[in-house]
Amino acid sequence: MVAALGVMKRPVADRTAKTPASRRTSRMATVTGGRHNVVKVRLSDRELGQLTERAERACVSLQRFLFEAAMSGSAAQSAQRRQAAGDAQRARIVLTGLANNVNQLAKWANANHVLPDGFNDALDEVRRATTVLAETTERLQAGFVLPR
Repeated sequence: MVAALGVMKRPVADRTAKTPASRRTSRMATVTGGRHNVVKVRLSDRELGQLTERAERACVSLQRFLFEAAMSGSAAQSAQRRQAAGDAQRARIVLTGLANNVNQLAKWANANHVLPDGFNDALDEVRRATTVLAETTERLQAGFVLPR
């Protein structure tokens, strides 16, 4: 079977994961009616090698690399946007854990009618972290031009 860009891939059983799970990207969202159009691109061996290297550095397939570069207008910006989205997701997970811990401490304080030592300091740290995260998010949103 020939891939959309004319590049054959090894059978799934022969592939080994080149990127750690934390850096892999998810599948593209499904589109009503599916994606049935194919674009064929002719490349020299040198061009294919360069594109493949860039796609591997971005931890995406060659097809996705080309798609994102075309849709965003910049392959570098696309990679930066994907990295920022991953960072934001990891920050969200950390903040969710913090919120859960603060909630457990508050429940304990209500049951025992006393605040644990350092509770106010911990709340101050959470407030500072959420402020930094909000400022960083605003800066990132202003820094990226949305694809059209």
